[in-house]
Amino acid sequence: MIYKNNNHIDNKSNYQLRSRRLIKKYTIFKRLISTICVIGMIYISIFTVIAAGVSNDYVITEDLQIVSTNTINIKDGNKPYKSYIVPSTNVKNVLDYLDITLNTEDTVNIPLKSEIKDNLNIKINRISYKRIEKISKIKFKTIKKYTTKLYKGKKQIKQKGKCGKKKITYTRQLVNEKIKKTIVSKVKTIKKPTNKIVMIGTKRKNYYMIAYNPTHFKTKKNGGAGTIYDHNGKKIAYKKKLTGMATAYSFDAGSITATGASVHIGGVAVNPNQIPYGSKLYIESPDGHLVYGYAVANDTGGFAYNGSGTMIDLFYPTIGNCTQFGRRTMNVYILK
Repeated sequence: MIYKNNNHIDNKSNYQLRSRRLIKKYTIFKRLISTICVIGMIYISIFTVIAAGVSNDYVITEDLQIVSTNTINIKDGNKPYKSYIVPSTNVKNVLDYLDITLNTEDTVNIPLKSEIKDNLNIKINRISYKRIEKISKIKFKTIKKYTTKLYKGKKQIKQKGKCGKKKITYTRQLVNEKIKKTIVSKVKTIKKPTNKIVMIGTKRKNYYMIAYNPTHFKTKKNGGAGTIYDHNGKKIAYKKKLTGMATAYSFDAGSITATGASVHIGGVAVNPNQIPYGSKLYIESPDGHLVYGYAVANDTGGFAYNGSGTMIDLFYPTIGNCTQFGRRTMNVYILK
């Protein structure tokens, strides 16, 4: 226990000596040493008295030791600085002496074991926490699904999207009652969102005739195996791709082809040295706008031997269809 006294010791000044049982006033002179008896016989050395005499401020401890003091400034939290006269000890003891309690997470700008010096500025940061709860929306996702029931370029909303709800718990840290940082400590879903489902068409129309556009008919290099999507959006695998000139032909119903089969849409004439009879094919223009579709190589024609450069001859039921088709570049996929 430390007793406080702000009286000055001078040649003819008085100082007050306090103990648990006896308090008396004595006159102390710088060069005069007296023997003092308090609760029995206690001697104060001449050096201690002289040291106390030259000090501006002093305190007397429970065991009657005269201790020098220092003037310090303390800022507690968001309060302004305040000056104190305290014993010359360390920071921790001074805070105890002034009945200033530190909480678990409070911080001090100076280590607690540091010695006290005159005009020392001590700053205490008061750390506290506050919990905040907030209801927030959960955005729904848009799911895209592809269907052959819709034509390419068409969309249809199968399921409307609805936002969900969630409760977010934030923990906010305050330093001297000012917000330092906020973190999300807990998230609880109250209502799940309903995703929006959009159906996207992949079906392609069978165009047997389109307006002539020379850029569609540039010959492309032949390719190896791969996969494509047909006009209905179905993925198909092919073992070889040929790109070349195609023409159209027509015969009366019931006419017989080179393989003995009857003529029909989807039966095509080929050079059997290039495309063997019986090959299953998929035929379309390079840009995909004109689709002949699935076919089978079941006939041959004079182009195979006359050097016309024609790669394939497509069967149509009428001369008008053939005239509309004309002569154009097509991709021929030999299917696996």
